[in-house]
Amino acid sequence: MTSMTRSSITGLYHPKPSRTSFGSPSPSLSLLDHPNSETKTSAVHRLLYADQSGEMNSLSSVDLTKTASSTLEQSVVQAQLKRAISCNEVMEASMKRLRTETQNTIDDLRDKNETLERSLHEAKIKISDLEHLLEKLKQPTINSNDTVTPLSIYEQQINTLQNDKLELKLQLQNSENLHSKEVTQLEQTINELKHKLTDVESLLKLNQLEQDKLQNINKETMNQSNKKTKEIEELQKRVIELELIVSTRHRTNVINQSLVDDVKRIHDLRYENEQLKKDIELLKLKCNERVLHDEELRTLRQQVDNGQNYRAIIAKQEAEILKLREQLANENKLDFI
Repeated sequence: MTSMTRSSITGLYHPKPSRTSFGSPSPSLSLLDHPNSETKTSAVHRLLYADQSGEMNSLSSVDLTKTASSTLEQSVVQAQLKRAISCNEVMEASMKRLRTETQNTIDDLRDKNETLERSLHEAKIKISDLEHLLEKLKQPTINSNDTVTPLSIYEQQINTLQNDKLELKLQLQNSENLHSKEVTQLEQTINELKHKLTDVESLLKLNQLEQDKLQNINKETMNQSNKKTKEIEELQKRVIELELIVSTRHRTNVINQSLVDDVKRIHDLRYENEQLKKDIELLKLKCNERVLHDEELRTLRQQVDNGQNYRAIIAKQEAEILKLREQLANENKLDFI
């Protein structure tokens, strides 16, 4: 009675021949009459009974050099992914900090500008009041309730009013200088924001290029994985057909050396398919992170564009300041005349 053995590849059972039958020729097979029949039957024996001898483990296991290289590549990809994530976090933090700093500086400059405008308006009102009083006090005498006051008292008042006028003019000049400094500082901040915006746009372009590259790599890996899966299916069908042929025979059959290569290739392709699936998942994660980063950069660009509207407001304020300076110059000319 012939004993049956189970194949580790497909799980099918086929008869286990005796050791004496391997060397004896078979009348039903003409291929065993060939001088190379002994080598072929020994190859068949190694393939069919590799589970007992331990050779199937060497065929089914993946090459250690391939696994080491794949793990090294996987670790490199993970390190690059961590580095990209950390760079994105640093960039987001810097953009948030820049946004808050620029908003605070713009608010401070706006408040200072309003206070300076109020002080300028008050100084102009005081100067006009003092000039009106000086015109009245330049008269030789002032009559009030039928009494005549001496001229020396009014001269003292005129001197004090002139001193007050000079002090107010100095305060006005100081306020104008401060306002000009604040305007120049605001222009410098706007220029810095422009440079930072250009840097962010360049980074956005680089990120877009990297995303396109990752998408192309993802497509290539998907195509390769599809090809590998098709090859694996074809090879599995071939192995099943061969094992079905082997299971129907009671004695050893001659299997070509290509079957051993096919088995190795199946295991290699399975391993490569698993690695490609992992790479595809990593690339999908990278693409999603790039999309989120691009949305953050778009919102930042919109906020910077809204910040540029302050330039028009500053230009209007500068025009008003120039008009005020011209008016003050004309008034000073009239005073000197």
